[in-house]
Amino acid sequence: RAYRCGKSTPREQLRHCHAVPPFLSPMAPPEAACGAEALRTVGILALQGAFEEHEASFQRLPEELKRRFAVAQVRTAEQLDRCDALVIPGGESTTMKIIAGCDDFAQRLHTYVHGNAARPPRPVWGTCAGCILLSDDVVNSLPGLGGKDGEPSSKRCKYGEPVGGLAVSTCRNFFGRQEQSFESLVHAAHEDEACRRAFSDFPAVFIRAPAILRMQEGVRPLARVRHPVLAATGGAAGISEEEGAVVAAENSRILVTCFHPELAQDSRIHRYFVEKFVLGVAAGGPEL
Repeated sequence: RAYRCGKSTPREQLRHCHAVPPFLSPMAPPEAACGAEALRTVGILALQGAFEEHEASFQRLPEELKRRFAVAQVRTAEQLDRCDALVIPGGESTTMKIIAGCDDFAQRLHTYVHGNAARPPRPVWGTCAGCILLSDDVVNSLPGLGGKDGEPSSKRCKYGEPVGGLAVSTCRNFFGRQEQSFESLVHAAHEDEACRRAFSDFPAVFIRAPAILRMQEGVRPLARVRHPVLAATGGAAGISEEEGAVVAAENSRILVTCFHPELAQDSRIHRYFVEKFVLGVAAGGPEL
């Protein structure tokens, strides 16, 4: 299925063709926690993008899981500091960087992702534009992909460097521009049970989506997708048509998806993030 939004705003471009659930009431705040286990707070960066859809996806998780964490929309550095984990939603990544750079938010976000002497890095999940922001290296196009004015792979974003944190090289608009947006089932790229449970045959929505070209040590692929554009790369990306392009990956504290899980009526990846990163890493527990 293709997604064509014409000259709509970035926010409207993220609307799926099915009805989006209404905005839901926030989950219980952290101070409502009782018993031995404190609630973890999952922040959703609400500067732009499908943050309401992410919240709705978390709300669809099983009740026994929702009782263990709270969700909060994040618009200020002070709100960010109170979160145990963060979701950076889809939206135009350059606009997101401009908005975030208006004050000290960009530096606080960098510290949140990378840590400092006072506090370790915290778990973060980036979807689509969020994936671009969290990539250590970002390129605008590759030969054969029809980039604007034939932009070489060495050209970097004019708005500055990404936040980084995940040792990958990511190509913006890998599958094409707005009119080439599409929906496809992805397949799990790793054999462990948790990965297969979350990513196998996930109905992924790709809107001006990036793809991960290269991964360094410590990063593992989670999902791949096969697409006709892979035949046009001429091997420039080093991606096998049969295997498909990497569209989800992780390290010990960062999860990225090149597509929009929040636009599917399927919360498996949100559950994966909560169970592994929020209740595992953020709570000081074992990594699943």
